[in-house]
Amino acid sequence: MFRFKTVSSLLFLTAAILVCCVFILHFLTPTYESFENIVHESNENVSGVKFLPSGEAHGSRANLLTPANESNQNIIEPSIKCHDYSIPIEKYRSQPIVRGVIVSFPSLKSDYYFVQFRWFYRSWIESEMFTLDHWRTDIIILIADQFPSRTRKVLEHLDCRVENQRTSRRQISRCILVNHKLFSQRSRSQRQLYIGKYPLLNPANKLHPNIDRLFAIYDYTNRNEANMYDLLMVTTMNTFLTTQFGKYIPIKCSFLIGTTPDYSTWYGKTDQIKQFAHTLLSTLKQSDGTRKNVTIDFPSAIEKLKSTFSFIEGQVDVSCDSKITTYRTSVYHLKCYAHSTSLFSERMFRENAYDGYEKEPFNIYIAREYATLMALQSKVMTLDGLHSLAINVTRRAVFT
Repeated sequence: MFRFKTVSSLLFLTAAILVCCVFILHFLTPTYESFENIVHESNENVSGVKFLPSGEAHGSRANLLTPANESNQNIIEPSIKCHDYSIPIEKYRSQPIVRGVIVSFPSLKSDYYFVQFRWFYRSWIESEMFTLDHWRTDIIILIADQFPSRTRKVLEHLDCRVENQRTSRRQISRCILVNHKLFSQRSRSQRQLYIGKYPLLNPANKLHPNIDRLFAIYDYTNRNEANMYDLLMVTTMNTFLTTQFGKYIPIKCSFLIGTTPDYSTWYGKTDQIKQFAHTLLSTLKQSDGTRKNVTIDFPSAIEKLKSTFSFIEGQVDVSCDSKITTYRTSVYHLKCYAHSTSLFSERMFRENAYDGYEKEPFNIYIAREYATLMALQSKVMTLDGLHSLAINVTRRAVFT
């Protein structure tokens, strides 16, 4: 039988061990501070570093668009200030980061576009397999009010829902539906507010689909929930996120942009995406001297922002029939172009030319083989199978 003194000593020792465990866990648990806090913290810890304007960034392996002097000062919103030139990628990889990938899902021909969405969704899962434990990446799907209910139910089968809106940085990666009202469906007073700010928005209530997409992106990035994201990628659904995308964010104030002429993909800090969308709307141009044909003027918008952004091409919108090795060349995003006739070709895929090849040993680090594998797997897997795979991959972050 233990003496009272011995029992008291054991209780005291147990209590001391518990206190030590709590103390250790306090330092090991990730803090999930915002991206901007990481920037400011790193700047304070670096002494003697001169922060250059974005246009004076050091060279990149990619094609860096050389900055020019600002020729037009009609930008309404303040310019983005660069604070993170001195911060290495390793700093970000050790911290929690929340990213969002924005795509617009057209209401017309939704069955046609759902084929693209399946392979985009499958590539998102693959990139999540290679991402860092403390990073989150959401798919954000913009849909109009008249979006077909049948296609919406199929998206919900993949757990893409309006109620999935992110409310915490700790939540796992998810797929989110965002209802967007087309410009033509806004009330007259709402349209006038936007036309007052961007006069070339068509007062006849109808916009070209590309401009309506731009308007939807601008509208979303100015909503409060967009502030939950440190970085955003804007793209289209005929694309594949790569394994490299899972562990990369633009650093040193770089802004990754797709290729001419449509520049359909942008990847940068959330404030940069807001500024870019705003500048595009403020530089809309009339293609034939009338307001009936208004087009997006990417060159003018890029020229306006060269003094504050480091525009980089060649790492997103890389053709999905390319033989390029994505791992060695840091390619983060593949794009399928309609005119492609070689591996990987969307046209041949829709004609079932690749059926039966889903078990081939494709190399996931070669662009065209990766795209082929993702597209084939998205086709042969059931919706339940795709959803289960997404759950298993994204859930990996819950316990970290």
